[in-house]
Amino acid sequence: MTSSGALTQRLSAAVRSATTVETSGVEPIPTNDRKGGPGSSFTLWFSSNVQFSSLTSGMLATAAFGLGWAQALLAIVLGSAVGAAAIGITSTFGPPKGVGLLVQTRLPLGRRGAAIPAVLVFFKACAWFAVNSILGAFAVQTLIGTGFGPAFALVTVAQVAIALVGYGFIHLVQKAMALVLPLLFIGVSLYGYTESDLGSGFDAVKAGPLGFVGAFALVVAIQAARALSFSSYAADYTRYMPADTSPRKLFLCAFTGTWLGSVWIASLGAAIGTIAFIGTPTDLVGQVLPGTLATVTMLALGISTITSSCLDCYSGALAWLIAGVKMARWQAVLVVGGLGSTIGWFAGQGDYWKSFENFLIILGNWIAPWLAVMLVQRFLVRGVSPDEAAPRNFGPGFAAWLLGLLAAVPFMSQPGVFVGPIAERHPALGACTAAVAFLTAGLLHYALTRNSRTRAATRSTDTSKEIHA
Repeated sequence: MTSSGALTQRLSAAVRSATTVETSGVEPIPTNDRKGGPGSSFTLWFSSNVQFSSLTSGMLATAAFGLGWAQALLAIVLGSAVGAAAIGITSTFGPPKGVGLLVQTRLPLGRRGAAIPAVLVFFKACAWFAVNSILGAFAVQTLIGTGFGPAFALVTVAQVAIALVGYGFIHLVQKAMALVLPLLFIGVSLYGYTESDLGSGFDAVKAGPLGFVGAFALVVAIQAARALSFSSYAADYTRYMPADTSPRKLFLCAFTGTWLGSVWIASLGAAIGTIAFIGTPTDLVGQVLPGTLATVTMLALGISTITSSCLDCYSGALAWLIAGVKMARWQAVLVVGGLGSTIGWFAGQGDYWKSFENFLIILGNWIAPWLAVMLVQRFLVRGVSPDEAAPRNFGPGFAAWLLGLLAAVPFMSQPGVFVGPIAERHPALGACTAAVAFLTAGLLHYALTRNSRTRAATRSTDTSKEIHA
């Protein structure tokens, strides 16, 4: 057999394997089913960040908060690095035990305590599914000239179909999109960067009471929260990798893919925001892009939202199972798709921009302290076992997580929803909410587990003395 024939056979076998419907749920992946390597994390997270929600989060920096493009770029680089680091680190949780991060949450939070973040991740996934479905529907609606309803249905069905097939197919689609999406977005990037006002300065009127420091910090927080929200999913897409997969390589691949995709598209959004305030993908056609370029861009946006949202559908289904709901994975996928579609249908008729801004900030508020607990558990307490020694009800990590959230309440700032007393007096500090929650929860979990280990060691010593007495 020729080398080309052998290559064709290997590619054919790989495609057949990737398109076979996944039967696994949330149980540990057996050793003989492990496959793949760190590189697939790069393509998955790069493709997932080359999308319209990245564009809109960057656009908020200049069009809504008044930063100049260079200032916005710096904030985007910093915020994206924080979010990308979270995805990089949590990606390394998958291979050792062959389970997702939410399963491993049972050790620090307890089995019942872990069900609460699982439910929150489920609803977060439904909300992200809704956001991306709206954006994808706008793009498809503009592209093919149909009504919102048919476009919305087409997008949601495609997202659910990819998630139904499962892990292998998602990685295959993301690898293909890592090649296709840059080609489609390069035109709008060149046009957006050359036609925008890259020399724009700070606009104090747009920033309002936030001022420059507050606006800059808020952009960093929004960028971090957008990527941070996906950190709860990261191990779902590495749990099939061999247990001896290099953590360093896995971190670098996931971090780099996330950071590059986020910085590229968000900085493009910030550039476009200096010349126009785009409410939906449709506005790109009417306000910014000429003819053929607009069509290509709509195609790119439609595809990118579908390939990103299938992650929400897949991981949301796993979260639903981890929460204790008894059903098959494919049934849980349909639940996420159905609920997310319902939310999207009604949300698509409202104020997208204000909903999007509040949505991203709220996500970071509860995910940050949970992530802090998991990082302390993994790197300081040195425990990652999903079930061994996990408390049946609630563990010390649950208390640390809740107290981290409570400590952040005075800093919370979502006008029209809730504004804490500190954020009300000092608006710029509202951007510190997630950081306060993260630091508080991490320190508390370390203190609580340290005390527990000290007491256990003391009891062990006392017992040993009694035996030898």
